[in-house]
Amino acid sequence: MNHYKRELDKIFQESLGSTQRSVQQLEHSEHLGKNTANELLSQREKLERTEKNLDEIHRTTFETQRNLNSIKSFFGGFFKNKFSRGSKEPSADIPPSKCDSELNSHLNSSSSSSSASAIESPSLSADSRKTIHETRYEEMDNKIDENLGQMSSKLESLRELGKILGNEVDDQNEMINRIQIKTLQNDEILLLQNNQMRKLI
Repeated sequence: MNHYKRELDKIFQESLGSTQRSVQQLEHSEHLGKNTANELLSQREKLERTEKNLDEIHRTTFETQRNLNSIKSFFGGFFKNKFSRGSKEPSADIPPSKCDSELNSHLNSSSSSSSASAIESPSLSADSRKTIHETRYEEMDNKIDENLGQMSSKLESLRELGKILGNEVDDQNEMINRIQIKTLQNDEILLLQNNQMRKLI
């Protein structure tokens, strides 16, 4: 009988310790995931500011070109106006992306929601639970079930966060590509205008 109790103690203690360690590891992963999400949101703000600045530079070069055209027109129109036909000023308003809204929404909801969750089916069968009813093993088994519920909840949360983080990375990669294109376009325009001004001088 003592041997049976020792074995039962060992099984429950190992199960309880294992589930507690798993919950702690998942909490650590969740913490890292949220830190990554906050860093991505901070990075998004910088990318959006950069893109808006590039749009502002392009608007400025548009106005500069108009001034150059006026000067060239005064001197007899030495150059063709590259921007005169169908030129439109770009908009600097960058709407918030779906990914950004999802990421903010997920962080806000996860911080306000409770981490505890009950599992759908207990770890022990009904007969086994009757056997340990009103013993210290029942309390340990309840704690194991509580840990399993938290693990299930945190795994689902991490899965959803991973999906949203992936979408955000893809979205920011698109922003980086746009920024690279706009940077090259602005460089070309500024080079052209510098050449025009040198010829006018």
